[in-house]
Amino acid sequence: MNKIIIAASVLGTAAAGIFWYMKNRQRADAAIDDMKQAARTTYNRVKERAAEASHKADRKVRESLA
Repeated sequence: MNKIIIAASVLGTAAAGIFWYMKNRQRADAAIDDMKQAARTTYNRVKERAAEASHKADRKVRESLA
């Protein structure tokens, strides 16, 4: 009887540990996806601003040469 109780406790603890791991894993994956999206957004904004700055610089050079 004691062996059954011990085995059930070990299995229950293992199941709870797996459940906790899977629950936190989904949360971690969601956080990583949010960070990826934020990085993409930031990259796109910086890329647009760099293109604008490049166009402005080109216009200024052309104007000064004209």
